[in-house]
Amino acid sequence: MDMPKRNVLLNPGPATTTESVKAALVISDICPRERSFCDLYSDVRQRLAALAGDPDEVVAIPVVGSGTTVLEAGLVSLIPSGGRVLILDNGDYGTRLAAIAAAHGIDHRRVELGWGQRIDFEALDAVLAEEQGRATHLFAIHHETSSGLLNPLDALVERAHAHGLKLMLDAMSSFAAMPIEVGEHAVDMLFSSSNKCVQGMAGLGIAITTRALLDEIRPTPRRCYVLDLVAEHDHLEKTGQSRFTVPPQVVSALHQALVELDAEGIPARQKRYQESMQTLMAGLRQLGFEFLLEDEDQSQILVAIHEPSEDWYDFDRMHDALDAEGFTIYPGKPGAQPTFRLAVLGAIDAQDIENFLAALGRYLKSVKGSA
Repeated sequence: MDMPKRNVLLNPGPATTTESVKAALVISDICPRERSFCDLYSDVRQRLAALAGDPDEVVAIPVVGSGTTVLEAGLVSLIPSGGRVLILDNGDYGTRLAAIAAAHGIDHRRVELGWGQRIDFEALDAVLAEEQGRATHLFAIHHETSSGLLNPLDALVERAHAHGLKLMLDAMSSFAAMPIEVGEHAVDMLFSSSNKCVQGMAGLGIAITTRALLDEIRPTPRRCYVLDLVAEHDHLEKTGQSRFTVPPQVVSALHQALVELDAEGIPARQKRYQESMQTLMAGLRQLGFEFLLEDEDQSQILVAIHEPSEDWYDFDRMHDALDAEGFTIYPGKPGAQPTFRLAVLGAIDAQDIENFLAALGRYLKSVKGSA
């Protein structure tokens, strides 16, 4: 089979995949109710759970859709009817969580921390004290890809549990690139997707939580049908099948990606991403670019770059020139300051970044010379 042209995606997902993951999409037509497929799906779930804890205690529940789909599923099905969730908002994705909660009438408080701003834990402590006895859950973004900010996970776990709150974590673009534990003394609910640091194909959201938490939430009245993670888990455990049709090709590619992740290991993947980011930031500095965040706040997965104010700069023109050379760059989110963003997640390495920097250097020379 002829493989398609390899593109180096510097957007924060979907990510560049290996040839073997792409090849795993090409499988025989199969009904997702067949035992052989159910066995594959079960192995995928076991592998995902094992990345976050003991599969005897931790379960993974895939959901067909985007990452946002599984975040919505978590909000509507894992917060009891009398629950109240505090949503930490220091970027676009915290804002999105609050919008989802509002759409479903879920009791919540949006804790505005400032776009791209690190968490002020003194201010958060004041909110937690004020909410003592009312709030039941704390929902935080781990890696806020609108800015590249990495929120401190250990401190969030400590604060949540000290106040008797269950911690829900949007780990969309950090899961599988950083060690994250799910369990009684760790994150209570984690949400990610198949197409970011796991390095599979887009199409599946991932929820990971504990069997004990599902047992606790099961008696509460359900808010939804399709996105009910408890019902989906119970059906998977009873029959081996999803309640609804899942895409066998995407599951096959995800299985291959998880096999490759097991071979590489999360520490090695994290190191590869860090080396790529160090190469990227050093090269961008040499080319005269400036960054939105201080180095200590950077995730080592994505960097937001200030848009130059000079006449030569035009994002779309730069995007198209680099795309012609096989590199995809990403615009910024509306925030405090205009930026564009570059990410290093996916099946790429420091050599790919060096090649990108060379292409970017050629482009800058051409436009600055003609400006």
